[in-house]
Amino acid sequence: MDIEICSQARALKMAEAASRKTSVISITSKEEREVVFAGNPHIASVLHLKCNDLTAEYDEEGIPYGRPLPVQEDFAGLKAFVDGLSCDCLIIHCWEGTSRSAAVGKAVYEYRGSRDTVRAGNRVSPNPLVYELACRELEIVPDFIKCF
Repeated sequence: MDIEICSQARALKMAEAASRKTSVISITSKEEREVVFAGNPHIASVLHLKCNDLTAEYDEEGIPYGRPLPVQEDFAGLKAFVDGLSCDCLIIHCWEGTSRSAAVGKAVYEYRGSRDTVRAGNRVSPNPLVYELACRELEIVPDFIKCF
């Protein structure tokens, strides 16, 4: 399976143009509306995850971000979704395609035995808290050292 890690804008274009069986993991912040992937019969399934792209409650100066940190419940359903995949392509997106989507993509890739092909932008930097929580949901041990 191909795993595509990308921005929300690119995910929408890819989903619209998909010509083979494709699934989507759509990651938005707690405040955003869910992204709608409609109109293409090749979109087999969509999982919506809602978590903010944070790793701490406060910035370097001690000022609170004012948004909740990601928590384990934010990843409920991820394991069942991945276990049920029967597609040729999995699109994983967040707003920019660099942090949350890269973290979830890394966890999914490792859970599936590192046998998939991963495509990601040049600037991926997996959010370590999102990665750890996704690994917990998938019941795997996080490997913070290696990347794709």
